[in-house]
Amino acid sequence: MAETSRPKAVKAGIGIRLLASAYDGLIMLGLLFLAFIPVTMAEQALGPIDQWIKGLLITTISYAYFVGFWVKGGATTGMRPWKLQVAMNDSGNPLSLMAGSTRFAGLMLTWVALGMTILYMMHRDTGHLLFFISALVPVFSMLAMLMTRERQSLHDIISGTAVYRLQ
Repeated sequence: MAETSRPKAVKAGIGIRLLASAYDGLIMLGLLFLAFIPVTMAEQALGPIDQWIKGLLITTISYAYFVGFWVKGGATTGMRPWKLQVAMNDSGNPLSLMAGSTRFAGLMLTWVALGMTILYMMHRDTGHLLFFISALVPVFSMLAMLMTRERQSLHDIISGTAVYRLQ
């Protein structure tokens, strides 16, 4: 087994990870609110801005927040109060930019699928295959956390990472 650089830790459970995700979600809302103040001002002065540009701004800010914190310090601001840290599963080393980017892509896939599922349910448009597929992604991610030995969600599995609670 490879030697680990991670301090003594235990695998983080699903409940504490959901709390950290909620905290990060609130922080992201604040960051996006601040980022969209100049966008709104520009729209009032210049007219509507294309939706793809707004989507690119949201994705860029989210990427910088999550991947930046994961790669630089091993934890986002939402993970720190609960002493959570993300590390490479096999070695315990900090994430590389590639591993952080892969983890972010998997996380965004899960969040987009969850958002689609919620929208479909709000519009009572649940009778087709796309709803079924979008609902399965977050369900499988949660089940993976409950069933894998390392308590890894889908984005952890595809990126080779795991979340630990430092002792």
